[in-house]
Amino acid sequence: MRSDILNANSNSFGELGLSDNAKLDVYVAHITVANGATTGKESAIGMPNNFVPMAVAVTALNASTNTTNLVDVGDDGDTDGYVDGAALACGQSAGFKGLLRCNGALISSENAADEVEIVVSADPGAATLELKLEIIGIAQKS
Repeated sequence: MRSDILNANSNSFGELGLSDNAKLDVYVAHITVANGATTGKESAIGMPNNFVPMAVAVTALNASTNTTNLVDVGDDGDTDGYVDGAALACGQSAGFKGLLRCNGALISSENAADEVEIVVSADPGAATLELKLEIIGIAQKS
């Protein structure tokens, strides 16, 4: 495997056996779940259209007050559209939490641009919960 497979600077379509209309790419979303909430989403539309999510690397940027698990990852219209029914511990300590395989209903090339939204198992408490999601997938030309 080439070491630059996910090099954000390569930006080349048609490599690694993909068609001339597709490339491996990583979309990064930063999401905060507020005190008293169990959902959070990006502040503006960020996920590009025609992006096929394959996996999500999860990093907690802070330690929440309460224990929480990441349950679902999706978009504004379908909060479990990318990852459905996970139980990844992500609260109470910062750092890399794991890599989740996408298993939701929105794993297609026809996705519209939208905000990434998450669902967690419990209120994170006063410290909130800040997650960085690196969504690995295939970007297709529009």
